Amino acid sequence: MREEQKEKLKKIIVDIEKDPSLPKMKEKELIHFLGIPKEEKKNFTALLEEMVEEGLLSFTGKEGQDPSHSAKAKKKGSSSKEMETLKFSSGAVEKRDTARFASDTRYESKNTVHAASEKKDRSLKGVYSKAKKGFGFVSLMEKELDDIYIPKGSEGNAMDGDTVQILIMREKQGDSSAEGKIVKVMKRAVTEVLGLVKERREGLFLYPDNVKLPSPFYIQPGKTGGALPGDKVMAKILSYGGVQKEERRGSRGRSPIPRGKKSPLLSYPVCGVTEVLGASTEPGVDVLSVIRAFSLPEDFPEEVKIEAESISQEVPESILSSKARRDFRALTTITIDGEDAKDLDDAISLEYFPEKKLYRLYVHIADVTEYVKEGSSLDLEALERGTSVYLTDRVIPMLPRELSNGICSLHEGVDCLTLSCIMDYNEKGEQLSHEICPGIICSDKRMSYTGVTAVLEKESGTASLGAENSASVASLDMGKRNEETAEDYSSYLPYKNLLLKMRELSRLLRHKRVERGGLDFDFPESKIIFNEKGQIAEIRSVIREESHKIIEDFMLAANETVAEEYYWRDIPFLYRVHEKPDFDKWQELSRILSNFSILLRAKDPDSIRPKALQGILETIKGKEEEMMLSNLILRSLKQAKYSVECGEHFGLASKYYTHFTSPIRRYPDLQIHRIIKENLFSQENEKRFAHYSRILPDVAMQSSLRERRADEAERDCMKLKKCQYMKNFLGESFPGTISGLTEYGIYVTLENGIEGMIPLRMLNDDYFVFIEKELITRGERSGKTFRIGDSMSVLVYAVDTLSRTIDFVPAPELPEE
Repeated sequence: MREEQKEKLKKIIVDIEKDPSLPKMKEKELIHFLGIPKEEKKNFTALLEEMVEEGLLSFTGKEGQDPSHSAKAKKKGSSSKEMETLKFSSGAVEKRDTARFASDTRYESKNTVHAASEKKDRSLKGVYSKAKKGFGFVSLMEKELDDIYIPKGSEGNAMDGDTVQILIMREKQGDSSAEGKIVKVMKRAVTEVLGLVKERREGLFLYPDNVKLPSPFYIQPGKTGGALPGDKVMAKILSYGGVQKEERRGSRGRSPIPRGKKSPLLSYPVCGVTEVLGASTEPGVDVLSVIRAFSLPEDFPEEVKIEAESISQEVPESILSSKARRDFRALTTITIDGEDAKDLDDAISLEYFPEKKLYRLYVHIADVTEYVKEGSSLDLEALERGTSVYLTDRVIPMLPRELSNGICSLHEGVDCLTLSCIMDYNEKGEQLSHEICPGIICSDKRMSYTGVTAVLEKESGTASLGAENSASVASLDMGKRNEETAEDYSSYLPYKNLLLKMRELSRLLRHKRVERGGLDFDFPESKIIFNEKGQIAEIRSVIREESHKIIEDFMLAANETVAEEYYWRDIPFLYRVHEKPDFDKWQELSRILSNFSILLRAKDPDSIRPKALQGILETIKGKEEEMMLSNLILRSLKQAKYSVECGEHFGLASKYYTHFTSPIRRYPDLQIHRIIKENLFSQENEKRFAHYSRILPDVAMQSSLRERRADEAERDCMKLKKCQYMKNFLGESFPGTISGLTEYGIYVTLENGIEGMIPLRMLNDDYFVFIEKELITRGERSGKTFRIGDSMSVLVYAVDTLSRTIDFVPAPELPEE
């Protein structure tokens, strides 16, 4: 027994003896409880004696005997039957160095160590990424080298995201990757784990929600935090365990105590519960689990709350009367947002001059920098959060609600401070001039996307809106939505002509963007409708309406205008960049599209043009395969990110782009507002330039990472809710469309936007094979073929909320009448 194992085992024994929920055990019972193999019994007995001598344990011997006598008797060969109950010596734990128990433990054979010493020149460092099936890859620090394949069982106790040192076991051969073995963990990425508590014979175990983490974790006795079986908990990892993994389970999901060469409790990673979220079946615990899983902040620090509460909810008269701001309060101004939105970042105004055929567009953005000063507690917390996170049933704001829903939000009928971008356009949608300035607005009307769409659709169907039908615009197939929102759309009628002109300019701007190659994806989004009890009443597919496009087009115009302005000013700034796709992905996309008789040139990297993709999107519009191919195109693109360098935005086919329009919910927007205002008020100097040059790279990196975290959390929460919803329909059939094919199964999307997979193994009437070159799945005997875009009725077979997966099977065909 190695010293490392001995120290760890000592700590486990002490914790077992200290745990009041466990009975006092004799040596034989401990051997059975810990699964000590027969060949290790002598060593285990010697370990117990050593613990007695160190004062960690004392034996309650026969009446009148002292502990030392019992120990001596044992040394002389007393049988284990004579060994009496072990008793914990109070205060002994404090004498031990518990840090050893929490440290990484690695079990490496002498051969491994010898091999490592012989092959030092083949030892490399990188970040380990684990797949759900157990194997993984290490992305090397040397970027020019390919990733190294790590087979299942060669990862040691490394976890997903860890920085590791590997040993190359097999060099790259042809198309197959080089193969390696992890020999050392340099830096741990995961220090906490979220999961479900279950009870087994050995004690309480935690089964992680993250399927990439080892499962299960042993919960250290005495550190259960009061958790009970069935609870969702957060736990701190105390030990990362050995390399032995659980290989078999009993019929009821329990593993018998292994009788292998090592104690099972030494092979499991160990954790201590830090927070009990509640029973997994309690309402709200599911979303709270997502929040904890992604380490999303909830409550604001006390100093941030105090600072937010100290800010007045009214704009001071001294600012309203200041000549430093343009007064736009006489200008008709509206906001268009979702029905339940409270953080209103943007408002819009539009003037049309018929004699000049000129549109003057005003995009008014909340001036958050007036209240969030650089370096303040509010500012530092906003930078840490990076963005607001919009989960299915709640919002985790970047700024406290006193600002995000209060003084900063552009509410109807309230004087608000803005940073406004004024742009003049001709009838071709070409920008003639622009101006950026601080302003004051008072929104005339708070509108919803649904209401604006109702007005525009009504106008599209009739020449004009007469007085006889002005009482209710929503009567036009909008009754259901009107009932849900309880909004009277007739109050929009005074703004009808303004909305029509806004749509006119929006279409001009969109046409110009598409003409230059900007990609216009039109994916439907899933919307969850909750009932009064907070339960899911319905999930429906929602498409982008004309009202959404108006706001989107106007915000894009402002973002591009601001980016170009400050690019030419040549001062430190933050940009939003979207790089070209990798050439390999472009070639793969070209190959797939060729199966649909669609040509995408892929001769060389210079052939990558957004206009080529936009042409394809136009070609497939309205076809059965539109959704699937649009998704393929989207997945072939890189993720956009923030940068201090002004690079091309491939998706928008734009040379200059930034994020200016959402400072309430995005930190980069807040940051550039600060730079813009300093520039407008001539406060910039070499010292400020140097300051921004120093901090902006970190702001760009932090903002990109936080944005990615928010996106992943929002997607995960949506998948979770979809799974919960579909659990109500197990065994029921639904019409759907084949949206994807892989070697494992057939993906089917239902009319409400929920996607599931038919595993090929569930197609029992034939042996089906996925033919990648043809993008079809075909039965070898029957020749039956499944293609993307085919209609298909499916039956909900199984739902796993943990892995966020839904399994379908083909619905039985109805007999012909």
